Formats: sequence, C-alpha cells, structure tokens
Amino acid sequence: MQWTPEAQDAIKKAPPFIRTMARKAVETYAKSRGMGTVTLDTVNEVRDKMMGRSSKKVETSEEQLNVGTNRRESMHLSNDRRFLARETDDPLHDAFDQKLAVHAMALSEPIADEELDSNWTDAIRVERESQPFRTLYIHIPFCQNHCLFCGFYQNANKKNVAKQYVDTLIDEISITASQPFVEQSPFQAVYFGGGTPTALAPEDLHRVVSKIKEAFPLTNDCEITLEGRFFDFGEAKASAAVDAGINRFSLGVQTFNTGIRRSVGRRQSGEDMIDTLRALNKSDRAAVVIDLIYGLPGQTMETWQKDIETYLKLDIDGCDLYQLNLFTGGPLDMAVKRGKLPTPASLRSQADFFNCGVEMMKAAHQRRLSLSHWAQSPRERSLYNTLSRGRSECVPLGAGAGGWLAGRFFFLDGKLASYTEAVKAGKKPVTMGLKGHKHNLLFRDISHQIELGYCDLKRLSNIHNVDVLTKVGPVVEQWERVGLIRLKDGCLYLHRAGEFWAVNLAQILIDILQM
Repeated sequence: MQWTPEAQDAIKKAPPFIRTMARKAVETYAKSRGMGTVTLDTVNEVRDKMMGRSSKKVETSEEQLNVGTNRRESMHLSNDRRFLARETDDPLHDAFDQKLAVHAMALSEPIADEELDSNWTDAIRVERESQPFRTLYIHIPFCQNHCLFCGFYQNANKKNVAKQYVDTLIDEISITASQPFVEQSPFQAVYFGGGTPTALAPEDLHRVVSKIKEAFPLTNDCEITLEGRFFDFGEAKASAAVDAGINRFSLGVQTFNTGIRRSVGRRQSGEDMIDTLRALNKSDRAAVVIDLIYGLPGQTMETWQKDIETYLKLDIDGCDLYQLNLFTGGPLDMAVKRGKLPTPASLRSQADFFNCGVEMMKAAHQRRLSLSHWAQSPRERSLYNTLSRGRSECVPLGAGAGGWLAGRFFFLDGKLASYTEAVKAGKKPVTMGLKGHKHNLLFRDISHQIELGYCDLKRLSNIHNVDVLTKVGPVVEQWERVGLIRLKDGCLYLHRAGEFWAVNLAQILIDILQM
C-alpha cells in the first residue's frame, strides 16, 4: 500500500515498541475503508484509536455510560479500537472510555448464502475430529413482555403459537439428532435459553426436554439448564421440567427491588421471587441459580448490596453478577432519552458496583467459577457457560439459535413462519453463517482464559504455533505498568481493574492477533 511522505514521517514518531504494530493497524484501517493510499489523516485517526486520549480526564467521563450497538453477529458494542490503556493511577475507573463488546470475538467473514447448506452439511453430516466438549443450545423465542434492558426479545407469548412451535422444534431435533456428528460422542451440557423458556406450558416443557434426552447422547453428568423468569412460573412448570430431566434452573432476578424491577418491565415483586426461590430450594430436585444486574436505572449502592445480601441469605446454589449493557436505540435507551426512567449508572459507577460485588462474594466465601459466575454450593458448575467460551462445539436448535460447529458459527432463522416452513420441508433452517478465522481456536482460548482471570500467552504460543508474546508483548507490558494485569513467566493475571475491563483486554488481544 502506498504512503504519503507526511504519513511516513508521522508513523516514525510512534514509540519504537509499537511502531510495527501501528503500521499494520493503519494499513488494515485504510483497506477497510477502500483506500489505496495512507494519508496523514489516516495515521492520526488510527493513532487516536490505538493510543486513546491522554491521561488528562475528559469533562464527560463521570457521565460516560456503558452504551453500544446490539450486534448479534459479532457481539461487538463498538467499532472503535485502541490498544493501550490510558496512563492513569486509577485503572479501575479510567483505563478505557467504553466496553468494546458483550463477548470478545474475532471479526469473521460471512458465509455466502448459496454455501450455507453445504457448510452445514459438512459440519453435521460427517464423522470428524471434534473439540473435546459438546453442548446443545435450544432457543425458545417467546416472552410475556419485552423487558427494557433486554436485547433478545423476539415474539410475544401465545399459548397456541408456542405449542405449534414446540411441535416444529421437536421435528428439528429429530432431523438434527440423526446426523453422524451428533451420534459419534455424547454432549456434556444442554441449555434452554431465550426468550423465556419458562413461558412454555408445563406439557410443552416436558415434551421438548424429554425429546432432547431421548434423541441426543448425553453424558451421565450432563448439566441440563432451563433459563427463565418468575412470572407465570410455579410448581407445575418446575415439576414438569425436572420430571423431564432439567437439573439446573437459571432464573433472571436482576434485582429484588420491586420498584426498580417493574420500572424496567419485570412483573413479579421481590417478595414473590423470594418465595419461589425458597420453594425451589426446598424441593431440592435441581440446582437453582439467579442473575443480578448492576447499573440499572434507579439502582444505588445500597440496593445493590441488599440484592447480594438477599441472595446470600436464600442459600441457593449460585449467582451471576452481570453489568448492564445499554443498547443504542433499544427500549431502555429510548425510555431514558424520553425521561421516563432515570439515567443508568455511569461506567465509573458500574466499576464501583463490580468491585463491591466481588468483595461481598469473597467475604461470604463464595466459589468463583469465572469473573461473573459464583457458586454457593458444590452443586453449581455453570458448565454450559464455561464450555461455550472455550474449546467446545455447540449444536443450535430452535428459531433464533446460534452455535459454533466445525470452526464456523451458524445462526438459525429467527422468523417463526420461515423457520417452520424449512423444518417441515426436512431442512435445517440455517439463515446465516460466519467463517471461522484460521486462529479461531486461539481466539477462543484467549476469551475463555481471560474470563477465568488469566491468559497464558506463553503456553498458547506453543499450542497454536503463533508467537503470541512477541505480537502482543508491547501492549500487555503497558497494561502491567498501568495496573490492569500482572505478568509472570509469559502469563498475564488480571488485577481487579483488569477484571472489570476483561472483555476489552480479550478483544484487544484478538484484534492484534487478527491484524
């Protein structure tokens, strides 16, 4: 690629330890915009993205929200990138200006529409060497209402439509389960997600869970999770699910504060949820875990602490602590802009919520399964969540489902009519696919390890035959100086600030290695 003299002079001013990386970043940036020549403006734009702002705080930093675009195909909240953290003595609050992604992923090339069927056939109908772990994801695309904070809403729940959907889903399960890849070894984890799986009628829950157990080979310790919410979920549905084979409930509490819950579209009161959780715990037929969200509109440190205290007193099996993501143009974003809800917590405040949550969980001797997942009893494993980040393959089932298979990511049709039409015709309703990068397994190892609080760059270099340390060394050394991580023997370990910004660190490592 051609460079103007001014651009050449500018790149020479980059610090020596990052000059080669910066040059590649500039050319990648220029190519992505269809440019044939690198200009001074191009260099300056990439410099700002890589280096970020100076250590001087910007006036709006106190009010910066965790806001971004809801990109289902990449999970990236923003296209903006800078590799180095801000030089600051407060990395927990000031290392970066925004979260880069919901989950760290490489940018992948789409599979052409005319090649989708053949790619799916290649992935599922051939006996081949697979990854060491296998999971199933089953999507139930119905909700009683659209909660303002959620980016996964698809369809309003109607009992007759849901019943017909389960009929079609069972047909899809039969089509998929007969393939050679499925039959060659068992699956370790099954996850019914949504949407709201607990929106199904008891008999439909029982039918679809039973079909999964009947059709797919499962390990004898397979974790089978039913995700759900508390509205219209009682003893009948819980019993139907457990009788069919569910051994783990993952229920969305978000907060026990009734006022905050109802302001964002949740119907059940905090007291009703506590009663339901106590009943499930008393029945002792499945693990019970909940999730709590920090950063909700109207939430204070006091209400956050009370939420965690309530969880600890319930003595259930586990809890996930999640950061609120505000999606541009989404229901919550629009409600805030129209003045119907108070502004959610800023990123700086979310960092304080995160820190408080970790301290309280550690003080209560909770077992940390990942940066977000905590166990109160040995029963909670969070197996699907752990495996899905690492070296596993996931067979997707249901309208709107997605999963990694044979180094590619497949999305199933989310529109009920066309999904049903495809299944009735005996076809897998694949509507979109992404080609995996040649270093896909390396990127997944990075994302998986960072979520566990470390990243063994030296070992990953040896496993994948890629000189990871040399490529990312200058950046991670700067992260260490700032206080995000600690480097030892080629392995980086996250400090508390690094834990809060973990998705950025993982995404940046992937971005550098993808250049």
